Amino acid sequence: MKDVIGLVNCFPDPELGGLTSNRTLASTSFLGRYAFMDVAMSNFSNSGIDNIGVMVKNHQRSILKHMGNMSSWVNNTKTGKVTILTNENGVLYPAYNTDLNALKENDYILYNSQASALVFASPHIVATVDYGPILDEHWARDESVTVLYKKVNDADTNFLGGYCFEVSPDGYVEKVTINKGKSKTANVSLESWIMNRVVLAKIVEESKKHDLGMTIGDYLRYAVKNKTMKIHAYEYHGYLRNFNSLKNYIRYSFELLEPNVASTLFRSDWPIFTLTHNTPPALYGPHSSITNSFVSNGCQIDGSVSNSVICRNVVVGEGSKLNRCIVLSGVRIGENVKLSDVVIDKYAIITPRHTIEGDEENPIYLKQGAIL
Repeated sequence: MKDVIGLVNCFPDPELGGLTSNRTLASTSFLGRYAFMDVAMSNFSNSGIDNIGVMVKNHQRSILKHMGNMSSWVNNTKTGKVTILTNENGVLYPAYNTDLNALKENDYILYNSQASALVFASPHIVATVDYGPILDEHWARDESVTVLYKKVNDADTNFLGGYCFEVSPDGYVEKVTINKGKSKTANVSLESWIMNRVVLAKIVEESKKHDLGMTIGDYLRYAVKNKTMKIHAYEYHGYLRNFNSLKNYIRYSFELLEPNVASTLFRSDWPIFTLTHNTPPALYGPHSSITNSFVSNGCQIDGSVSNSVICRNVVVGEGSKLNRCIVLSGVRIGENVKLSDVVIDKYAIITPRHTIEGDEENPIYLKQGAIL
């Protein structure tokens, strides 16, 4: 789709505790070999959207490191490309470091491109979205803005703090609220919007009159409340999880160890692309045991791993036992170590005969480069 630009919006950037202290959630490890932004970018690529922008709020270094030459998510490198969009003024004025202000700083997308529509997706909302039919409906109805939502029955415990929509029978948003967990059933937002380029340019200019700290979501909520814009709502059916906390990061990662859940996200007709590292396959020693786990390439496993996610180039020593652990790249675990309900950040070293035990409600986090 030459006339569509996909924008990975990293500005709604939830904190995952220590995991996001020096990286953005978008570039945080997801299931061993991916980063969260890979899902959004792959949705664009699989939908035929090869012009992609990544709107960076902070930790630009971690995003650039993950993206490499930026071609992994583009099907046609002759017509498509991936661009980093930063808001340099946001460094000086953090309170105004919003997605709308980032668009002001990169207004060539609005005024110099030939795109008829721009599609926004937030990395912490993990879903399998085919934007092709949604864009077809958007254009067929001659809409200015289309938002995506899903009707869920667990809004009292999940998607807290996100947007919820009340939708009219003819498919328009009548009210936008913030989910405070008061109702089990709700139409929760995917924080994915489709906007006509000319309309978005007007929104960027109009927002200056209201609040310089306004986000795109804030403006849409204002527009619905004041009836200044009709916003079409598209109901999504499929896998949807909001990785907006460390608790949910752990919970939903382990949930994807279940084949019936994983099959709704990882589909043969909908690949998730990522940067390749050309590392060798995992090496399993003669006394190793692996049960219900994701183990990435480059690992050397001589111990026991169960119900866990192990990222690239991790070493697990003989006699060590890991259960319900998430271990990021480059970690070294010595012999006869016992770990349960632990999240270990990159390059940590755990020397032999240590025992670290958390529980499902109180997991333990070990920071990057920690040595025990």
